[in-house]
Amino acid sequence: MGIFARVSDIISANLNDMVERFESPETMLRQAIREMDAAIARTMEATARAIADERLIEHERGRHREQSTELLACARARVARGDESSARRSLVRRQEQEKLVAALEDQLAKVRSSTEKIRRQLDAMRVRRAEAQRMLHVLIARDRAAAARRELAIHHDDGTSDVRGLSRFDHLRKTIERREAEADALVELAGCGEIEAPESDGDHQVESQLRVMKAEVVASESNER
Repeated sequence: MGIFARVSDIISANLNDMVERFESPETMLRQAIREMDAAIARTMEATARAIADERLIEHERGRHREQSTELLACARARVARGDESSARRSLVRRQEQEKLVAALEDQLAKVRSSTEKIRRQLDAMRVRRAEAQRMLHVLIARDRAAAARRELAIHHDDGTSDVRGLSRFDHLRKTIERREAEADALVELAGCGEIEAPESDGDHQVESQLRVMKAEVVASESNER
């Protein structure tokens, strides 16, 4: 169903109220502009017909005026010749032409009034159409600006993300450095070979006892021989 049912609705439309009432103002304005364009096209056709009628009536009125003038001149010429009967007929015909001229003038006045009214309607509709187009551009601009603000809000960075990122990086750096240090220590330990444990006093005693025992065994073998 169209927004505008009549031309007068377009002319008297309060676009601001309509924008507020509709859930999708942009869609409403686009539909309104389409209907306005169609109404303007129809009104232009009606205006063209009215102008054509006006011009045709003006032409017809001029033709009958010329005939009236010619009949008057003819009647005078016939009176001058003494032909009153013919002059009378010419004057009767002239009266008929004058009546036609008067009727055409009345018709022309009505047509001109109608044409003027249609012209005013056409101008008013064009003004409304331009207003709707401007509002549409404003709504589109506002909608794009709102979308940009939403996008900015979604991806807005207040600096905390950088802090968190640096903190994670610092922790990772320290972890890597610790692992590298541990690896270096392991390499050093592996490269130095086995480390001999220092001899304790107990070890010296054990070695002395072993030497004594070895000597006793040697001595015993010698006696047996």
